[in-house]
Amino acid sequence: MEQNNTQKKFNWKQELSTLLIIFVMVAIQCIAINGLYKPNSLVSGGFTGISLLGEYALGLPSWITLFILNVPVLILALVKLHLRFTIYTIITTLWFSACMGLTAGVQIPFDFTDPVSRLTSSLLGAVICGACGAPIVRAGGSSGGTDILAVLLARRYSFAMGTINLAFNLLVIAGLAFVKGLDDAALSTVVLFVSSVAFNNMLQGLNRTKTLFIISDRWEEIAPHVLKEVHRGVTLIPAKGAYTGKDKTVVYVIARTTELSVIRRIVREYDPKAMFSVIDTREVLGRGFDSIN
Repeated sequence: MEQNNTQKKFNWKQELSTLLIIFVMVAIQCIAINGLYKPNSLVSGGFTGISLLGEYALGLPSWITLFILNVPVLILALVKLHLRFTIYTIITTLWFSACMGLTAGVQIPFDFTDPVSRLTSSLLGAVICGACGAPIVRAGGSSGGTDILAVLLARRYSFAMGTINLAFNLLVIAGLAFVKGLDDAALSTVVLFVSSVAFNNMLQGLNRTKTLFIISDRWEEIAPHVLKEVHRGVTLIPAKGAYTGKDKTVVYVIARTTELSVIRRIVREYDPKAMFSVIDTREVLGRGFDSIN
């Protein structure tokens, strides 16, 4: 009984630390969007980009549009996705919408009429938004919106999440070209690319698939929770310790970088002394990853 209580103990310090990271990173992103994207008539990806389009075309406050767009998606996430991830996503999304409103009047001292200054400020905004997005994902959160839709569509139809997000972003860019013209659309395309590069590099490089080996005496508890919470296949490999001669079971998992925080938490909760190995994987083909065709 004592062992079960230890397993389910809620780590308030860790959760508050995670929330602090999310709150700070989101606030910085919103300052960059309001202070650097808007003066340059740029859009970001996903629902945030759609909300900025609405503001440019119709004068609708972007933070209100962003909130309205996210409500049905978050309700869907509550039904379809893991509760902890969804709660963090709801918190992140609500805080993002609030921050967009709170920082709406922020001004950053760039001369946005000068072409060089405009390019510099745009690239700076892209780097800030991308780099700040990585700690949010690593902490187990998400900005909601098209990220949630991409997860659900990828799970149902085996599409690559990157392809789904790219399709959404291309639609946003096309909308900006219609509203603001080709120059702003072209610059936004560059900004989206730079932001993506910054995000990937902050999130442990461009390789987003990892192979995990977990050696623990409590594998019977760890493996089912990885299956349930991450929805990744788990393989159990019989092994023997060379020094002790004891039989062991190795938990073998292939997962995306964005899922590592959840798996780390599961292992830490059930066996803080477990051996946890993470290996870069160049390519994974098959269900849940890229198509083998």
